[in-house]
Amino acid sequence: MKTREDNPKDWFLLAEDRLRGADILYAAEGVTFLGVEALHEAVERYLKGFLVSRAGKIERTHDLSYLLDCAIKHDPAFREYSGLTESLADQFWAQHYPGGNLEGFGADYVELRRQTGELVALILKSVLPGAAGD
Repeated sequence: MKTREDNPKDWFLLAEDRLRGADILYAAEGVTFLGVEALHEAVERYLKGFLVSRAGKIERTHDLSYLLDCAIKHDPAFREYSGLTESLADQFWAQHYPGGNLEGFGADYVELRRQTGELVALILKSVLPGAAGD
């Protein structure tokens, strides 16, 4: 199977894999560095899929705040998730390279995962009506 960068469904396929991996890891071990990174990457790919569905292409970046700001331009409902993207980005970068502050790392994981579920539902409902439980 060959994926395409301009196909939102391909972004969602890769995002769902990251999200499933984060959930499996959390169920087995609780909060882990890899689990937070997988959650960050899932949100990143879902946002990119949404943006591709609206603009046809996206900038290559890992900056969740930037991606969310772009999504807000298409739908102000995304504004509600600024706390999610900020916390995920902070924790992602704190553990990505040694030297980051790991104090309190993952303390809000359950809330981040809940908000991720809401964000995913918003995106899928917008891009693939009927796919998010409609």
